[in-house]
Amino acid sequence: MTLLKSGEQWTEMRASIFDALAGFDKPASAYDIAEAVSKARGKRVAANSVYRILDLFVGSNLAMRVESANAYLANAHPDCVHDCIFLVCDSCGQTTHIDDDKLSSGVRSAAEKAGFHPVRPVIEVRGTCSDCD
Repeated sequence: MTLLKSGEQWTEMRASIFDALAGFDKPASAYDIAEAVSKARGKRVAANSVYRILDLFVGSNLAMRVESANAYLANAHPDCVHDCIFLVCDSCGQTTHIDDDKLSSGVRSAAEKAGFHPVRPVIEVRGTCSDCD
C-alpha cells in the first residue's frame, strides 16, 4: 500500500475513512465521510480529523480531490501517477476521472513557458454526463 511505503501507519480510523470514501459512488465531502464513519462507529467523528486523513490519502495517491466540489474520490489505481482530469456533471454530480498525458503535459508546458513551475495541474471539465443529457 502506498501509504505504508511512505512510512505511515494504516490505523483503524484511516481504514474506516477509506472504507467510507470508497463506498460513495460520487465524490464525497469530508462532512459526508465524517457522517458515514460516525454512523458506522457509533460515535461522532469530526470533519477536521477527516480532512487531515484525506490530505494524507491525496499525498499518498490513495484518493483524488475534485477541487471545484471540495470533494474526494478513492483512487482505483494508486500506483499509477497521472495528472488528474475530471469530467464533473453539473446535474447529477457524477465525476469521471480520465488520464490524458498529452493534454496534461500541454498544460504543464504552457505553464513553464509562462515562467511558472507547475506542481500538480488540476483540470476539471464541468458539463452534463450522457445519463443526464
